Amino acid sequence: MNARWTLLALSAAIAAVGCASEITAAPTSDASARDASDVTDISDATDALDVVVRDAPAIDAPADVPVPRDLPPDDVDPTCPNRATDRCLAMPPGPCGDLSDGVERVVSFAGFGQDHAPSCAGAMTSAGPDAVLPLVLTQTSDVNIAAAPGSSDAVVVALHPAEGCGDVRQEILCVNGSNAIGAIATARASSLPPGRYTITVATARGLDVRLQTQVVPARPRLPGDLCPGVAVTPDGPPTTLETRGFATYSDYGTTCGYFSTRALGWADAVFSYTLTEARDVQIEVGGSSSEDLFIEVSSVCGSTSQAIPGCDTGLPASRTLRNQRPGTYYFTVEHHFDVRPTHALTARVTTSAPTLPGPSSRCPGVPVAAEAAASAVDIDVLTAGPALSCLPRQRASAFWNLTAPAGDGDLLVNVSTSAMRGDAALQVRDACEGDPGFGCVGPVDRSARSVWTRLPRIAEGRRLIVQGATNSSGGELSARWYRVPTPTTTEVSGNLRCDAVTRIPPEGGVFAGSTADATAVATPSCATTMSGCAGARGALYRLDLAARRRVVAIERSADFDTLLSLSGGMNCPGRSFGAICNDDWYSTNSQVEGVLDPGTYWIYAAGCGATQVGRYTLEVAVLPP
Repeated sequence: MNARWTLLALSAAIAAVGCASEITAAPTSDASARDASDVTDISDATDALDVVVRDAPAIDAPADVPVPRDLPPDDVDPTCPNRATDRCLAMPPGPCGDLSDGVERVVSFAGFGQDHAPSCAGAMTSAGPDAVLPLVLTQTSDVNIAAAPGSSDAVVVALHPAEGCGDVRQEILCVNGSNAIGAIATARASSLPPGRYTITVATARGLDVRLQTQVVPARPRLPGDLCPGVAVTPDGPPTTLETRGFATYSDYGTTCGYFSTRALGWADAVFSYTLTEARDVQIEVGGSSSEDLFIEVSSVCGSTSQAIPGCDTGLPASRTLRNQRPGTYYFTVEHHFDVRPTHALTARVTTSAPTLPGPSSRCPGVPVAAEAAASAVDIDVLTAGPALSCLPRQRASAFWNLTAPAGDGDLLVNVSTSAMRGDAALQVRDACEGDPGFGCVGPVDRSARSVWTRLPRIAEGRRLIVQGATNSSGGELSARWYRVPTPTTTEVSGNLRCDAVTRIPPEGGVFAGSTADATAVATPSCATTMSGCAGARGALYRLDLAARRRVVAIERSADFDTLLSLSGGMNCPGRSFGAICNDDWYSTNSQVEGVLDPGTYWIYAAGCGATQVGRYTLEVAVLPP
C-alpha cells in the first residue's frame, strides 16, 4: 500500500457515509439524551456524518492549565517516540499530540507490546503490538476515526474514556478493519461529550498504521435516532415512532443485521423499557413495509458488546426474554432504509410471570438419550447458566448427565443448536462442582452451530456431566454421544495428488502429515478471494461409505490457519455440494460434518490461502446417522 493511495483512501474513509465497519457501542449519558430530545431543527439530520454512537460517561472538559495528573504513567516514554504510547495514559494528551487536530499520523509499533484486547478483535487481527493515542474534546462532537494498515496487515481501533482505557466494559466503539472494504478501519461516534479519551490501535503484524481523526460539532438528531431512545411502557399501549427524519445509516447496528452482512444501506432506531420486578418479557416491533426488521436487546444503550445474546429478525420482529431481572433495557431496531418505502415503527412490550429454571437449566440436568439419539431442550426456557470460556456472550445453558456404556474405547460427545443464527459450545466434567476435568470446546471468536469433543478411554459406568451453551435465541439445544474405538494416529505422506490419495478406513481414523509441498489440487467452495483463502493447498483423502452414515472431520494445526472441505463423486478431487466447507470452526481449526448417503467422498485438508501450510492432524469419525 503506497503512501499516496493510503492518503486518498483515508480521506475517502473520513468523508464517506456508510463505510463497512465492525463496531460496539457504549452507555448513554443524560447529557446526550437532552441533546437529542431538544432538537427543533432537523434540516441537517439526513446528511449528517455516518456515526456510531455510544454516549460515554460524562467527563470534565480539559482545563487550560495542565495538572500533575496530565503526566503519563512512569512506564510510558515521555518523548512519544512512535507518535503514540505503549500503555494507557493517566490523563491525555500526555506526551503525544491530540488527535482532534485532524492531522494524519503514521503510527509505528517499534518496541511496543500487546497490552490490550479490544472487543471486536479476532484471533488473528490483533495478535501483534498495540499503541495508545490521546483525543481531547472541548465540546460535544461527532468524531470520525480512520486507520489504514500496512500491506497485508490488519488493524483494530477502539475508543475509550480516558479513565476506562483498555476496559472493554467502558469501550465506546470498536472497529475491525478486516471486515471493511480496503481493510481500513472506519467508525464514527456521534454526540460524544467534551472530555478526555484514548484511542487504541492494535495490529496483526505490527506494520505502520496511518491514522486520522476528524472532529466536528455534533449535528442535531431526533428522539429515537440516538440513545437513550424512546421509552415503551411494559404492558401499556404500543409506541409508534416516525423515522422519516432519522439518519440514513446505522448508528449502532445489530449483530444479525448490518454487522452480519457488512453491507451498506442500513438504518436503526432505539427504544427502551424498565422493569421493576423479574418478568418474562415479549418484545414485538412492526413496520409499515413488507421488509423484515432486525431487533437486538442490550443492558447498555447502543452496545452490541453488552447485548443480551440472541438477535432476531422478522416482520414483525419479536424477542422473548425469560425471567429478566429488574432494570432498564434498550432494544435497537434495524432495517434497510434504501428499500423501505415507509418509516413508521410500532413497538410493544408485554410481560408475564417469570419462568423459573427447569431441570435442564440446573446441574446435573437430564439424562442423555441412547447412543446416537439427540436429547433436545427448548432454548427459550433455559437460563444463561455458568459461563463457558469458549463461547462469548452466552445466552442459554443446558445440562445433561451420561453414564458411560459398556465397552472399551472413547466417547464422542456433541452439542448443537438448531437456530440458524447462533453458536454452540460444550464442556464435560465429572461433577457439578470442582475441576472442569475436560476442556471447553467452542468457536471462541468464530462461528460453530455444532461442536464435538473426544473423551479418551472412558471406562464403563463413569458418570459425566455435559454442559452445553449457545448464544442463539429460538430453536433447540441438543446433545448426543457415541462409543468409538480409541484411534491410533497414522502418519501419512505423499497424498498431495489424486494419484496418491490416502484411503480412510470405514470406521474413520486419525492422520498426521504435512502440506508443505502441496499444490492447489482442489478448489473448495469456501476458498475464495473474499474469504482470504484462495489458492488453498492441501492433502487428499478418500472415504467410501457402504451405508448412510454421519461423518465428522476435524483438522487441527499449530503451524497454520486450516481449511477443510468434503466433496462427493467418483472422480478426485470430487465435486462440491451443499456447504460442507469450513475455515475456522474452532478458532483457526476447521470442522466439516454431514449425514451422507452411500458413495465415494473426498476430504481436502488444506490451509486458508496459498501461504498457509505445515504440519496438521485430521480426525475422521464415521458414525451412525
